Amino acid sequence: MSKTLADARIQLSKEIGDYWSGAATSAGAAGGTTIIDTLLMAKANDWISDAPHEMYDLILSETYVDEERRISSLDNTTGTLTMLAHGGQIARGVTYEVHRLFSATEKRSALIQACKTAYPYIYKKVLDTSKTVGNWLIDGDFENDWTSSALNTYWVASTVTQAKNTTAPYFTRGVASLRLTGSAGYSYQSTTQNTELWQLAGQYVTFKADVNSNTASDTRLQIYDGTTTTYSDYHTGGSGFEELEVSATIADAPSSVRFAIVRAGATSTVYVDDARVTGVHYDKVYIGDLGLALNKPRSIEQCAYGNENYEPCVRLAEYEVDSNGWLLLHNANSGYKLRISGIGYLDFLASGVSSTAWTATVDIDIPQLYILTAEAVVYLYTQMIMPNYTSGDRESFVQILQYWAKELINRKAKFGMKPPPATIKWSVL
Repeated sequence: MSKTLADARIQLSKEIGDYWSGAATSAGAAGGTTIIDTLLMAKANDWISDAPHEMYDLILSETYVDEERRISSLDNTTGTLTMLAHGGQIARGVTYEVHRLFSATEKRSALIQACKTAYPYIYKKVLDTSKTVGNWLIDGDFENDWTSSALNTYWVASTVTQAKNTTAPYFTRGVASLRLTGSAGYSYQSTTQNTELWQLAGQYVTFKADVNSNTASDTRLQIYDGTTTTYSDYHTGGSGFEELEVSATIADAPSSVRFAIVRAGATSTVYVDDARVTGVHYDKVYIGDLGLALNKPRSIEQCAYGNENYEPCVRLAEYEVDSNGWLLLHNANSGYKLRISGIGYLDFLASGVSSTAWTATVDIDIPQLYILTAEAVVYLYTQMIMPNYTSGDRESFVQILQYWAKELINRKAKFGMKPPPATIKWSVL
C-alpha cells in the first residue's frame, strides 16, 4: 500500500485541472527547444500564456527524463511547444507533461510539505522490533539511521565499503543488515558516534553480533579501548549467520571505546545484524531514530529473545522518554527484545531514505492520498495570495483557497486514519 511521488503529482494535477500528458509525434528541434505533438493542434495558442503564472514541461521518458523547462509558446498549426532548451533533442515517442498552474517542482515541494502538515489525519505506522534492552550500541540492528544507502549515522566505515542491505535472507532481525565489501578494513561504532560508551570505562562487557561471511578466517569482532585490542573467533565461512562473541574489560581511563566488525580480506562479502554490547546495567534505549512523532510511542512490549515478532510479549507501563529521544526503562529485563509501536510523520522514501525522486514512495493509498493532495493544494494557493501578484489575481486565489480549505476539512473527516489506542502508562513514584 504505497504511492509514488509521481502518482501524487498526477493526482494533484488532475484535481486542480492542471493535467496534460502526451507523447512527441515527431522529433523536435536539435537544440531541445521544442516538443512536437499533433494532439496539441486541438489547443488554442493562448493555452500557453505568460499570465498569471509561468508554465513548464516535464520530460517523463528517455534521455532527458525529469528535466523541466519553462514553456514560452504553442503553435497549434503544427502542435509545437517552444521552451527553454533541454539537454538535447526531444525525440519522437518521448512522453511529457505540461504544468500550467504550478510547475512540477512546486507540486513536489507541496506534496512533501503536506506529509507533515496533514498529520495526524494521515500518518506512518511504526512497528519496530530492532531494539534490545540493555544494548549500549545505537542502531545495532542497522535498520534506521542511514542518511544514504552507504552512510550510517552511528556506524563508520574504515577502508571497507559499507551499505544497507535489505535483500533476504541476509538479515536476522527486522528487514535490514550491514553489508561489507571492497577493501579490507572494518566498520565501527565508538565514543565519537555514541558518547554513552564512555560510561563503560573500567567495565567488563560482551560484544555480540550475527555475522554471515562467505570466506573462512576473514571476519571477526573487535573491542578496542585505545590501548588493548581484543578479538572474537573468526566466522567459519559457512553459508549462514553465526553469532560471534567477544568479551573484554575496558581500561579505567580509555582514550577511546570502540566496537568493530573487522574484515581481513578484499574478496569476501559480509553481512552483519543484531550487534549488541551488554554486561553493565543500562536502563535506556535510543528511539529517536524510529520516526515516532515527538518520539512518543503508543505501546512498548518486551519479548524473550527471538520472540519479538510473535505473541505473547509483556507490555511495559513504567517508562519515560526524554527530550533527546532516549527511552528510559524502569522494570525491563536486560537482553530482552522490544516491540515498539506508534505513529509518525509520513515522508517520501527511496531505499528507506528520505527522497525527492519521483519514484520515491509514501506509505498511503487511496483514499488517504486525497488528504495529501488537498493539503498540498492548500499549501500552493497559500503561496499565491502573497503580494507577488496583483490584487485581482490574489482575490481569485483567495476564493480557490477557501474552497480547498473546506474540501480538506471534509476529506480529513471522511478519510482520516484513526490512531491506534495508546497503552496506559503509570507514573513511577
